[in-house]
Amino acid sequence: MAKEINVLIIEEDAALAGQLDNTLKAVGYHTWVMTDAEKGINLLRSNAFSVVITEMRSAKMNGVQVTQAVHKVSEQANVIVITPYSFISSAIEAMEAGAYGYITKPLNSSEARIVVERAVERYFLLSGSEEKEFLVDLAVRDGLTGLFNRRYFNQLIAVEVDRLKRSPAAFSLLMVDIDDFKNYNDSQGHPAGDALLKDAAKVFKNSVRPLDSICRYGGEEFIIILPQTDKIAAKIVAERLRVQFSLYLPTTVSIGVASVPEDAQEADALIAKADGALYVAKQTGKNRWCAA
Repeated sequence: MAKEINVLIIEEDAALAGQLDNTLKAVGYHTWVMTDAEKGINLLRSNAFSVVITEMRSAKMNGVQVTQAVHKVSEQANVIVITPYSFISSAIEAMEAGAYGYITKPLNSSEARIVVERAVERYFLLSGSEEKEFLVDLAVRDGLTGLFNRRYFNQLIAVEVDRLKRSPAAFSLLMVDIDDFKNYNDSQGHPAGDALLKDAAKVFKNSVRPLDSICRYGGEEFIIILPQTDKIAAKIVAERLRVQFSLYLPTTVSIGVASVPEDAQEADALIAKADGALYVAKQTGKNRWCAA
């Protein structure tokens, strides 16, 4: 991320603190871990933290007490409490005291990332010190990979379709899916899965032109817009990307290729064609590309 974001984790459980620490560092946050709540709150006096994450059911200072203490020092810091799913009602009590939200345990890394990301966005919107560039990044970038997000992809492809209506030409889509990602994530762990997604983003960037747009479409699925690229050229790009991925990363990709004007004239139809071609690639052995 363009701006350093400090997140304070106050957690007595070393294993849980470590899991949170790894999850948030993988996204790009600067994390501080403290086991003692009072010492953690003292850090707020000399450091600006966007988010403070704390255990709801702690013997020394529970989530409500930490929330109140944090807000005495920093009104802008957003407190997130950690609670077992069966004790969500206690997390609601902390939210009534001013906490931003909660995450449940056993920890789900995706849930933690999303809740913290929303809390960070709120911090910058309310603090009065937000930077335009940072807020733009929040709106259009995926927090983990730094690629464009799906919401922004919808805007980008609309622009390309509109451009073709005014000046007929060709452009193509590559729908890319990391093969057997769930098995890799389950066997190697979520931090390794996150690292693979970030490395995948680097391979994609090195395999296409600066004018091409790479987006994280969802989970382990990505979509690449190739302006001024016909189907023949798109197939060459797909093969280059497939080879580069298998050379530098511990798994492979399957790719669906679709192009305007031969496969579709509108965005939704083009996406459906690329998705259908990807499905064929997955069903016929993976580590390959197929064209619509």
